[in-house]
Amino acid sequence: MRLVVYMLLFLVPTLNYGFKKNVMPYSIVISKAVLIVDGKISKVSENEYQFTINEFVKGKSSSKINVAIWKEWICDPRIKELKTGQRLILFLEKLPNGNYYPINDSTGELYVDNNSFIDIFLPKDFSNPTALKKGICMFLETYKCCGDFNNRFYANIYFVRNKSIFEIYEMKITNSSFGYLVDNAEYFKVIEFLQFQFFKNYSANSKTANSAG
Repeated sequence: MRLVVYMLLFLVPTLNYGFKKNVMPYSIVISKAVLIVDGKISKVSENEYQFTINEFVKGKSSSKINVAIWKEWICDPRIKELKTGQRLILFLEKLPNGNYYPINDSTGELYVDNNSFIDIFLPKDFSNPTALKKGICMFLETYKCCGDFNNRFYANIYFVRNKSIFEIYEMKITNSSFGYLVDNAEYFKVIEFLQFQFFKNYSANSKTANSAG
């Protein structure tokens, strides 16, 4: 009996790992999104819902778009049922058929009720939709993500920032959502814009010199 218990204790972590969702960091989700929008569901069909946009945070499209419904699974259930009138903040990529899809499933589909997020697993710094949208705009104005978004382990992802660390520190004080996104980006390689331009120009000059030689 004791042997069976030990075997179960050994196997459970392995089984849990197999069902664990690969969560994409929001610094990358925001950078990858072609659209970040705030609005409400206007119609729900079997495989998609129509979404009426009230505010564009990133990107532009028509005011009504179709969003594919991602499939729930054991480690990524939907917060609540999709219904007409439900307010959402969406982080979207575009599909070949012209529809949109929430990035990383539930990560890209935030439910809003009474101007508050209802997902208890969201970062605590995502205090309310207004602060988050402002923080996203601040982040997009300050950081640019480079590299391969499709690499599962983000091996060659890095961020270029166009402000000094002192300016960013002051901005973080004014908006905790921005502060979270900055700290999130700092897990990856971050270089300042002037440094990025130097390496870019150096690389271009080296290629020219090699071609001439």
